[in-house]
Amino acid sequence: MPIHSTVAKNSFNLLHTPWVYVLTTLCVLVSFSCNDTNASNEDTELPFLKSQQSDTSKTIVKTALATEAPFNYIIQSSGKIRSLHERIVTSEIGGSLLVCNAFTGKMVLSNEIILKVDPTLIQYRLKKAELSLFNNEKEYQSQLLGYESLLKDKPTAEAENIKKKLKISSGLLPAEQEISEAQYELKKTVIRAPFAGVLSDVKVEAGQQIRSDQQLFRIYDPYNLLLEIKVLEADLFLLKTGAVAEVSPLADSTKRYQARVAEINPYIDENGMALIKLKLSKTGVIYPGMNCTATIKIVSNRSLTVPREAIVMHSDRPVVFSMEKGAANWNYVTLGRTNGKEVEVLSGLKPGVKVITTNNLQLAHHAPVKEGSIDTEN
Repeated sequence: MPIHSTVAKNSFNLLHTPWVYVLTTLCVLVSFSCNDTNASNEDTELPFLKSQQSDTSKTIVKTALATEAPFNYIIQSSGKIRSLHERIVTSEIGGSLLVCNAFTGKMVLSNEIILKVDPTLIQYRLKKAELSLFNNEKEYQSQLLGYESLLKDKPTAEAENIKKKLKISSGLLPAEQEISEAQYELKKTVIRAPFAGVLSDVKVEAGQQIRSDQQLFRIYDPYNLLLEIKVLEADLFLLKTGAVAEVSPLADSTKRYQARVAEINPYIDENGMALIKLKLSKTGVIYPGMNCTATIKIVSNRSLTVPREAIVMHSDRPVVFSMEKGAANWNYVTLGRTNGKEVEVLSGLKPGVKVITTNNLQLAHHAPVKEGSIDTEN
């Protein structure tokens, strides 16, 4: 038998063995199963991909309602604390300080003695004037006796003029004037507190030689403090005496002090600003000269308002996008005042409308949008 006939016969026998049939059948089944699975996956994933592509074409936004409510207009400004009663006390006479009860931070009562200047020289002047007065008075009485008969026939006004001339010529009137001046200067040697308050900027001590018009100390009332601020003239017409304000020191913005508008200066300066004084209800840890900020809340009539973020400028005109049926609608609006968080809408929008507050800078009219959490989607 030829060799190729033997090989062919053996190959035929091998293909017809049972396990080869089984293996071949399994391969065919697996092949069909894989094809079916791929087809099935393509059929199920296609709608999902189409849906996903539709969602991603929409801009994700956040919205807020345009509401009609009392509008809180806020005026903010800064300034310095002043005391309602504050004075720099200076010396009216020169001399040596015998007594000094002043030190910085001391609380004093009204009319309390703070300083005493040595009065010795003034007392000498006063004593000398009193002695001169005694002698001059005797001289006047002597001269008056010589005019007694003449004065009887004179009218009252003319008689008084003659007596006045006699007082001057006798030295009586100058002596009286000298005594008055000495007594007045003697009172100046005792320096008292003009009102109850706290001493600051004390510049003298006992035994020091002081001169006239020298600054001695400052005194201020710690219970009546004012914050002086400046506001725009446009805001001046909104303010009224008694309006509530909140004051906060720049050094510690966590502290809040209640205040009220105590004084409105109607004079506008060259910068278009008006001076306002706010009186603090409670002082706490706050001192004259401190820098503070003030927030004045003015409640106006009911107004239609939207969040500040809803306003978009287009060709120098304010625009608000409203969301309706999954689309962004373009609305030209007329704006009023703002308090930093909300803006008054005078026209162009209705109450209750959903306005878009995020991703609205590049929106177009009728652009598809949907609400969602921007942080989550990104």
